[in-house]
Amino acid sequence: MAYQINLLPWREQERAKYQRRFILMLCFGVVFSVTVQWGIAQYLEQQSSVQVQRNRSLESHIGWLNNELKELNEIGKQHDSILTRLDVVEELQQNRNTTTQLLNVLPDMIMEGIYLNKVRMHKKQVEIKGFSDSNARLATMLDKLENSPLISSVEMHSIVSGQKIFGHDVSSFDVSFRLLSLEKEKKS
Repeated sequence: MAYQINLLPWREQERAKYQRRFILMLCFGVVFSVTVQWGIAQYLEQQSSVQVQRNRSLESHIGWLNNELKELNEIGKQHDSILTRLDVVEELQQNRNTTTQLLNVLPDMIMEGIYLNKVRMHKKQVEIKGFSDSNARLATMLDKLENSPLISSVEMHSIVSGQKIFGHDVSSFDVSFRLLSLEKEKKS
């Protein structure tokens, strides 16, 4: 008697078992990969929201710094304005005695026979126009102006001879010079 062995159902059962295991592993793999992708997406979303919060924080801080810079610019402008005012006041303080200084210097420089028509002063620059009854007196006046420690930059612009005033021959002249500061005089 010969044995008849049918291996087909056993093979079918093993094949079905492997298919179930494959499908189970496939489903598990799909679920695992979906879970991992969802977890990564959640992590990236969280990181994105953290970065958005950081950006908002930085933007608010930048806005605050911009406001501070505007305030500093305004303070800088006010500071410059105050410095300008102080410079003007300081210049006024330095120049307040210039007229007195000029009126103290002129009598020593102008001698008898020299007559002034015009004395003009702009800051420390002085211009004198007048006439003299002799050129020797003009030369003496120029010498005194040039040797004075209170005066610098003496320039004779013109001497015109042969003019008559009240029946006398005179020479008209035009001289300019610069008054030195009293501080410079004191240092000398």
